[in-house]
Amino acid sequence: MRKGQIQQVFIYIVAIVIVGIILLIGYRAISGLTDKACQVEKTTFKSSLESYITKYSSYGSLHRESLNAPCSYANVCFVNTTAIIDEETLTQGPDVIKNSVKDGIEQNIFLVKSNFTEPFGFMTEIEVEKKIICINNTNGKFYIKFEGLGKKTIISSGVS
Repeated sequence: MRKGQIQQVFIYIVAIVIVGIILLIGYRAISGLTDKACQVEKTTFKSSLESYITKYSSYGSLHRESLNAPCSYANVCFVNTTAIIDEETLTQGPDVIKNSVKDGIEQNIFLVKSNFTEPFGFMTEIEVEKKIICINNTNGKFYIKFEGLGKKTIISSGVS
């Protein structure tokens, strides 16, 4: 009688281990897919943004576009290129952006989550009316206004 009970306990332990391994493998696969999806969203956002900046640079053009916010970022921030070249001190914006500009690092596009700021790119064609502008995520989109100056494009919030 005891031998049968011990075999049954052993079968339960093996079953629990197998289910645990399957759950771990499934979790890793799903988290890998979400990471890849986030990378695709960032790449799509970056190529669309660069395309709009270049496309709408002709003097006098004014366009509003909505871009899907990648990976649930709360803000996209743009820094005036001249502030980076002159290594000016910024009074507003996240510390990572301020330090980046102060150190003369060539990054003028940043994605911001609640407590995380990611340098995202550098385009010399960007002009910002102030030294820095951050555009909020509104319902999963960034609404951006592009105003052409010829060789440069002024970036501002597209929400009126």
